[in-house]
Amino acid sequence: MSSSAFLLLDQEPINTIGINVLEPLLKTQGLDVTTGTNILDVPEGTRLLFIETSSNDAWSKLKEQLVNLRTKCDIVLFNLDENPELANRALLSGIRGVFYTTDNADVLMKGIRLLLEDQLWYRRDIMCNALNRMLQFNKDALHKLTEGDIEPIKLTKREKAIISLMSKGSKNKEIAEDLSISPHTVKTHLYSAFRKTKCRNRIELLSWAQQNIPDEIR
Repeated sequence: MSSSAFLLLDQEPINTIGINVLEPLLKTQGLDVTTGTNILDVPEGTRLLFIETSSNDAWSKLKEQLVNLRTKCDIVLFNLDENPELANRALLSGIRGVFYTTDNADVLMKGIRLLLEDQLWYRRDIMCNALNRMLQFNKDALHKLTEGDIEPIKLTKREKAIISLMSKGSKNKEIAEDLSISPHTVKTHLYSAFRKTKCRNRIELLSWAQQNIPDEIR
C-alpha cells in the first residue's frame, strides 16, 4: 500500500504553493495526496500531514488544530514567514520539519525526500539553536554538580516510562495509548518531571535523562 500525504490548507492562503508546487512534488515521490481545510478530514493511515501556517497567530491556531487531530502521522509546517521563534517551538514540540514561503521547488523536494527517510527538515540555525540550548543545560547541570552534595532527583516509574517513550519519538497521544492512560495524565507526569529536574522543555528533559538515568530509559 502506498504512503499518503494530506495538505491542510489555510482558508485564506497567502499563495498557491500548496496546490501548485507542493502537491505535484509529493506525487512524484509516490505519495497519494489529498487536500482540505479541516483537521478532521485527515484520514487514517496518513504518513505526512502538511499544515499551512501563514497567519499572524500561527502558533495558537496550530495548537487548536492538533488537539483535534485523530490520526498518528508526522507533521510538517509549510508557507511560514521568516519566524525563527515559531520554527524553534515546532522543533521542540516534535514537528518533523518546516518549509518557508521563500523555499523554491528544489528546496521543497530535498526536504520531502529527507522526511520520507524519517529525518528532520529544519534550517541549520534552528537546529543549532536547539543544540545550544541543550549544551547550555548540560553546562548548568555540571556547574550544579560541582557546587556540593545535591539530594538525588527521584522520578517515579511512570515518569521514567513516559521519558523512555518520548526518547523514541512518541508523541503524547501515542504515549497515552501505550501506557493506557489519558493524554492529560501524560502531561501531568511530564510537568512533574520538568519540575523535579528543573528542565524547561522536552529536549532538556531528554538530555537530563541521558546524563543521569540512561539505563532506565532504554
